[in-house]
Amino acid sequence: MTSARGFKVTDAERKTRVGIAVKTLDELRKKTVEKFKLKYPPSTIDFQMQDGTVIDSEEYFQTLAAQTLLIWIRKGNKAETDAEMLYKIIREVNDEYLTTGEKIQDFFTEKMKNKIFKLAEVLRGISGDKVKLSTRTEDPEWFEGLDTSVKTKEAYMRRRAQDRIRSYYYKTKEEIMKVAVTGEANILLKTLLEEFSSRLKYYSYHGHYFDRTCSKFEHMMSICDAEGNFTCQGRWDKAVCLYNPPHSINPYASREHRIVFQTWNLDHRKERTRSVIPAIWEALLVCSKTRDCLDCLENHKIKSKGSDKLLAMEMIYNDLFTPVNLKIVHIVCHDKGAHKQKAGPYWTDGFYDSDESD
Repeated sequence: MTSARGFKVTDAERKTRVGIAVKTLDELRKKTVEKFKLKYPPSTIDFQMQDGTVIDSEEYFQTLAAQTLLIWIRKGNKAETDAEMLYKIIREVNDEYLTTGEKIQDFFTEKMKNKIFKLAEVLRGISGDKVKLSTRTEDPEWFEGLDTSVKTKEAYMRRRAQDRIRSYYYKTKEEIMKVAVTGEANILLKTLLEEFSSRLKYYSYHGHYFDRTCSKFEHMMSICDAEGNFTCQGRWDKAVCLYNPPHSINPYASREHRIVFQTWNLDHRKERTRSVIPAIWEALLVCSKTRDCLDCLENHKIKSKGSDKLLAMEMIYNDLFTPVNLKIVHIVCHDKGAHKQKAGPYWTDGFYDSDESD
C-alpha cells in the first residue's frame, strides 16, 4: 500500500500555507477542504504547481515528490504562477521602480509580454557572478522558497524539465482516451501508451533537457550550454529567434532568473492538441482495420497482423516528447494561435506475415 507523503498546500494568493500528509489525490482534496474551511465539495477542486502545471489525475499525483508545494484551485480555474506575480521580483531587485504610483499603475495595466520586457531590463542589472555555483550551501539565495530536499541547481532544473514532459504525457493520454476506440484499435492504443510510459521512464522523463551537466552528451543532451544559458529557438515556423540579439536566459544565475524561466515554453511546432493527437487517432483506425490485431512491438513500430500498415510509434514519440518537434521559446516568441504545420501520417507501409510465429 502507498505510504502517506507530506505536501505543502497554499491558496492562489499565497496567503496561507499548510502541511498535509495523504496517500491519494482524493484524500488531498478532502483534507484541503477541511484545512482551508472551504464551502464547496472536494470534487470541485484541483491542484496546480508553481509553474502552472495542473495536477488533475491520480496517476500524475503519484509521481510528485514529497513536500512539493501545491496551489489549490477550483476546477477549470488557473492561479497566477510565480512568474506572473512579477511585481514581487521587481520589488526585490528594484524598489525605486515601485515607489512611483503612476509607474505602478502602468505596470499592472500592461499585457504580460510587455511586463516581461521590463523585467528583462531589471534582470540585466543582476550580477551573474554566482552562475557557476551549484549547491545550496554555495548559493543559498538561489534556493530561496524551494523545498529543503533540493540540494543542487541541476537537480532542481532536471525536475522542472521532467514536470513539463510528464505533463505532456498525462495530458496526451487523457485527450487520446476521450475518443472511444474498441477492438483492435483499443489494443493498439494500450500498447502505444505502455510504450510511451516505458520509454519516458527509461529516459527519466528527459530531465536532461534543462540539466547543464548534460550539454555534451550525444544521446541525452541538454537544451542549454555547459553554463546553463538557454537561447530562444524562435517561433514555431521560424528557424531561429528573429530578435537581435536573440532572447536568452540563464536560470542558474539567480533566483530571479530561475523564476522568470517559468515563462519560457517548450513549444510543439506541430501542435500536440490540434495536430498530433488527431493524427494519432487517425493512425489507430487505419492500422487496426484487420480481423486479428497483434499486440507487439518490433523495430519501434506496432504491427497489426494481416494489415499492410504499421503504426509509427517512433515518429509519434518524437513529436510529443523530443526536440524533433519541441523548441525552447521565449514568451514573446510563443505563438498561441493555430500552427499550420500538420502532424502525421503516423503509419508506414508494411506487411506482417500472419503465419509467422509471435
